[in-house]
Order: sequence, then C-alpha cells, then structure tokens
Amino acid sequence: MKKIIFVIIIALVTSCSYLKDTMKIDEVVQGKKRYDKSKNLAEKYLIKKELSEKYVEIDNVLVKNIIDSNNVDYRFCIIADEKTPEGDVECYIYTSEIKIISKLVKGKSRISVKGDFGRFFSLLDDYYTKIEIYKSSIVILDSEEVLNKKIEVEKNEVEKIETKKIEKENIKEEE
Repeated sequence: MKKIIFVIIIALVTSCSYLKDTMKIDEVVQGKKRYDKSKNLAEKYLIKKELSEKYVEIDNVLVKNIIDSNNVDYRFCIIADEKTPEGDVECYIYTSEIKIISKLVKGKSRISVKGDFGRFFSLLDDYYTKIEIYKSSIVILDSEEVLNKKIEVEKNEVEKIETKKIEKENIKEEE
C-alpha cells in the first residue's frame, strides 16, 4: 500500500512540470524591462521566479552557432538570435539531446525550441539582452537547402515516371 501511495505522489510531482504555461520571447523581454525598472530586490526575485515557472517557446529560429557549454549540466549550447521590438535577444539554448544537436548546421538549420527560462544576462554588445533556456526540447525544421533537395528529388522521380511511361508506350507501338 505504501508503494502505491509513493508511486502516486511521484507521478503527481513529475506531472506538475508539464502544467507550466508557455511564453514567447516578447513576454521574456517585458519581464526584463520590469526587472530592470525595479529598485526592489525582492520584486526582482519575484519577477525572475515568475518567468522561471514558465516555458520559453521560440518558433522557427536560425541556429547561429553551436559551442561547448559553460554549464556543467550540458555538453553543448546552441546560440540563436531572436528579434523583438526592444532589440535583438541572443538565446543560449541548452539541451541534452546530443543526437539532435549533431544534425544541426550552423547558419542553415532552423529549429523550434521549448524549454525552461534560466536567466538574463548582458554584455557590452549590441544585444538588448541574452537569455538562457534549459531543459530544451528541440524540433529541427526543414532548412531552405533541405527543401530544395526534396523538390529536386521529387522532380527526378516525376521525370523517371514519365520516362517509364514513354518507354512503355514505345514498346506497345513496336508490338
């Protein structure tokens, strides 16, 4: 009986992480603006905590670079830029899905990302802010190069089918 209760408790605790709300980069930037405007450390803590309780979702973003991770929990980091009305946001995306990372091509691959908000940070550069996204799920979208190859393959298949039809017609005519 104790084992069943224990299993139920574990299931409830782990399923709570799936109940998080999702936010786009614009909402993260709005949180950053509130964070920067605040002079109260407790309020800053609550703003960051509020953002940390949500998933960050980025759709159709170009992989700018793939680097070794500075975070001890991850091997690699994907860097991508997202444009917002406030300015560019550089996203540091961490995932343990190494097989997916191995398929990405810097400057060509497009991905969709969903992960936990980590933190803001800024450096002396042209970015409005930089954010870290942890425990990310990544979906590779078809890049332009991949789409062009698919179109070319389909054209070749159509040509082969047409050639076979013509050959069959020629054979019938000869008989």
